[in-house]
Amino acid sequence: MMGFSHATTGVLVGVAVAAPLAAAAGTPPTPMGLLAWALLGAGSALVPDLDHPSSTATRSQGFVTGLLSRGMRALSLAVYRRTRTPADRSDGEHRHLGHTPVFAAAVGAVIGLLCHLSWWATLVTAWFLAFLGLRALRKVAWRGLRTALGSWPGAALGALCVAALFLTAWDNHPPGWIVGAVVALGMIVHSLGDALTSSGVPLAWPFTVNGRRWAMLGVPRWMRFRTGTWPEWVVGAVSLTGSLAVGYALVA
Repeated sequence: MMGFSHATTGVLVGVAVAAPLAAAAGTPPTPMGLLAWALLGAGSALVPDLDHPSSTATRSQGFVTGLLSRGMRALSLAVYRRTRTPADRSDGEHRHLGHTPVFAAAVGAVIGLLCHLSWWATLVTAWFLAFLGLRALRKVAWRGLRTALGSWPGAALGALCVAALFLTAWDNHPPGWIVGAVVALGMIVHSLGDALTSSGVPLAWPFTVNGRRWAMLGVPRWMRFRTGTWPEWVVGAVSLTGSLAVGYALVA
């Protein structure tokens, strides 16, 4: 799926999962708090596509995300070469390691630990994820804001406001495990979204399926669609509508 569609599924994760977790940890949801969680979820759902050199995530921060992209592709290729079976035949980069639930859980655990140990790590993580989320979701903003978010300074300032809003919602340091959970779940819903498309993703890795450790799995073939076609927009519309409904129920 495209960046915007992935971001909408991440919004649903932020509103329907992260906000209730935050409430259980002592911070009841507010409209602005839900907005912050929604954008963090949206950004998390773009992280797996750092394994593609021209994705929204890779292009978002210039040299920095370009470097992250090269690192993720190199790691993915190295893991692919060490774990592939004779039946595996692919390039080992895009839609490989970065699109596995195992990798998502590992990244979420690392981010959660860093955010638990450091307030600054939480700030940087929140800013980065909000930046990605704002850039991907700017299509639904009104014209002036959409133009502003299309520039690096505009998106950076907006993300800083979201990060500040996120941090000030807590009396103390926000629980790092919730941030890590959002990152992991956002990455997983990204992979599940790509499992709806023609190519599929290696959801079973590191287990083998029909002799292939990197088998591209998904819904039945007759239910899959090509990236950018109308079923993808249905997924985005349902995700945003569901997010609004859950958000309203949480603050009503």
